[in-house]
Amino acid sequence: NLVRAAMGVEEGSGYLSNKQGQMSMVETVIKAAIAEGIYVLVDWHDHNAQNHQSQAIEFFTYIAKTYGNNPHIIYETFNEPLQVDWAGVVKPYHVAVVAAIRASDPDNVIVLGTPTWSQDVDVAANNPVSGTNLCYTMHYYAATHKQSLRDKTQAALNKGVCVFVTEYGTVSADGNGGMDQASSNEWYTFLDNNK
Repeated sequence: NLVRAAMGVEEGSGYLSNKQGQMSMVETVIKAAIAEGIYVLVDWHDHNAQNHQSQAIEFFTYIAKTYGNNPHIIYETFNEPLQVDWAGVVKPYHVAVVAAIRASDPDNVIVLGTPTWSQDVDVAANNPVSGTNLCYTMHYYAATHKQSLRDKTQAALNKGVCVFVTEYGTVSADGNGGMDQASSNEWYTFLDNNK
């Protein structure tokens, strides 16, 4: 079992404007998950994390030092990069944040967001971040994302990288409309076949 502790960064009372409040909420989820033996995905929920790299390093350094000795901790360093360059923007950010985490936690899984709302896993797989226990984030919404995104994901898997679906939905990406059962089933089959 896994719970995602998605910490808001920019909007409203996110980490940038309410660090103490956000930390309190995230740590409540982390402690409860650990107590129940559940994996917890600690998510820097930001679309522009490259602009907040120093804050992300501060946050993940603290999480790694405080909780990194527990195997139930999984890090997600960048929720959904927008349509930005992998090699010039997103990858350098990940290299820096991964280094900060690995200074205190050499083992736990780190999941790295990919461009275009975490859909360009194939692009990341062609130029991966060096290290161990690194996965690449893929997000899909079944009513919006169909075979072309499965093809991109398969291309990444074929390169030998780990792909981790940290967010998905059975509806459209904008949240409107009903559940797309047929597409959801296609996704579930694809994911089951690629465990």
